[in-house]
Amino acid sequence: GYEDMGEEQKNHRETKKRISIMELNVYQKKAMETCMPESRNDAYMLHGLNEEVGELNGKISKAIRKGFLHYNHHNMLVPKNGNEAEFGELESAIKKEVGDILWMVAGFCSVRGWTLDEIGCGNLDKLAARKEAGTIVGNGDGITKEERL
Repeated sequence: GYEDMGEEQKNHRETKKRISIMELNVYQKKAMETCMPESRNDAYMLHGLNEEVGELNGKISKAIRKGFLHYNHHNMLVPKNGNEAEFGELESAIKKEVGDILWMVAGFCSVRGWTLDEIGCGNLDKLAARKEAGTIVGNGDGITKEERL
């Protein structure tokens, strides 16, 4: 029982109670409960995904144009001096757009009969193989490091 657990186990158990972690397949199922029947097809999901990525890019482009954001020397978006308050609001809006992108990816996978877990695990396997082959920089499927150079 709880009394027999070590301190580390007790802390882990308490932390698990406080932190809610949603698994990809649970998200996918819940997200698709909001999907209208006429939207359950490849065309809607793919065009919607492109639209949502475009909205994300649009928000960022407008913020750069208006002088709220810029890319630093690490290619990370950061607020320009004095625009920290606007950056917080913008970051919140960006997170919402990323959520919309996730919904569309979940939708496309659903209409294809795939789970997000299946896609995520397959992607991690592909990346691990590329890393092992020394081709993690991209275009690494089926070619050796020497062939890429």
